[in-house]
Amino acid sequence: MKKLIPVRLLKNEFAEAVASAEAEGASRMQLAELLGHAKAQLGMFEGDIENGELEIGQVSAMLKEIKPASTILKEIWQEFKSKLTQLAQIQNELDF
Repeated sequence: MKKLIPVRLLKNEFAEAVASAEAEGASRMQLAELLGHAKAQLGMFEGDIENGELEIGQVSAMLKEIKPASTILKEIWQEFKSKLTQLAQIQNELDF
């Protein structure tokens, strides 16, 4: 895909087809044709995670573990409550 546009793709059937086409020397036009079948819409909006285009950013390199969504939400909530407490303390200090 980098031959056509500089993106990173989630590894799925579509990404494998693109990588295979690139390895076989596909032209930019051939790659554009692969992409042109509404693959972005299929992946990002219709939820087809196997056949659709799913771009991932550089942040993916920062992922260290896979967690359940419930765990992530609990961590976010705890961090929010902690920051809220810190803000209240700062406000109290400023109010004298």
